[in-house]
Amino acid sequence: MPQRFLPQHTTLRSGLFMVLAMGSFVANDTMVKLVGRSLPVGEIIALRGIMAALFIAAICASQGVLSSFTQLRNKNVLARASLDLIATILFITALMHMQIANLTAVMQAVPLAVALLSVLFLGEKVGWRRSLAIVLGFIGVLLIVKPIPQTLTLYDFFALLVVIAVAVRDLVTRNIPSRVPTLIVALANAIFVTLGGTVLLLFQGHVTPQVWQIAYLAIAAVFLASGYMFMVATLRLGELSATAPFRYTIMIFAIMSGVLVFGEFPDWLAITGMVLIVATGLYAAHREARIRDISQTPAAL
Repeated sequence: MPQRFLPQHTTLRSGLFMVLAMGSFVANDTMVKLVGRSLPVGEIIALRGIMAALFIAAICASQGVLSSFTQLRNKNVLARASLDLIATILFITALMHMQIANLTAVMQAVPLAVALLSVLFLGEKVGWRRSLAIVLGFIGVLLIVKPIPQTLTLYDFFALLVVIAVAVRDLVTRNIPSRVPTLIVALANAIFVTLGGTVLLLFQGHVTPQVWQIAYLAIAAVFLASGYMFMVATLRLGELSATAPFRYTIMIFAIMSGVLVFGEFPDWLAITGMVLIVATGLYAAHREARIRDISQTPAAL
């Protein structure tokens, strides 16, 4: 994107990049969901993965980071990629059977799940306000998946497993050495997901894709790669706490996709759940930013 067309203020620029990333990810999900009606999940993952890996590898080459390719062997990079593979298979399977807005909303509970896992397994301290935010956020998730025998499906359970897998993945990401370029981590994810999709394809069986299906998956791969790129741009600007509100534009994109492309209209319980998840996620990000600022402020002499 030409520099002259970008806002000069760092926060506005990082916010713009975040919005573009969220829009890219929803566009990718939309293309995948359209193709998912006629191709097996494994084949979708494998075909899209090949194209996404090639796009990301080209970006790595243009950025001069392919020399760090051997960092793929780092145990934390491999662990993250493995978790991303599990999450991708579960997510795309759920996406084929759930409303795109509902699944996207459930995924916004990941930061709350990270906070909860940090308390349970890493011994981190969480005050009552953040604890309340976590509880309310998960109530929002329950309003969306409606865990009663008459409405609960296997795919709702898959959505919850995706949240856990991505939360663990994000915790593992904290242990990846800073010397490993972000794009190399993204490339490792793309390679692992592609290999996993290929293995799944062997069990599900192959369907010869039509030209339009390949075209849709190519578009999905472009959007997936662009989403990664815009996220990298946001990370480089170092304004993640300031961009938290922009992250939730993904809900606007997902609702628009559901209504305009798939004719999906969330019910009032789901909408209430979405509002709870977004509100508690924003609050949790605000509290985390405040705590970090306090911890970084030098003590008065």
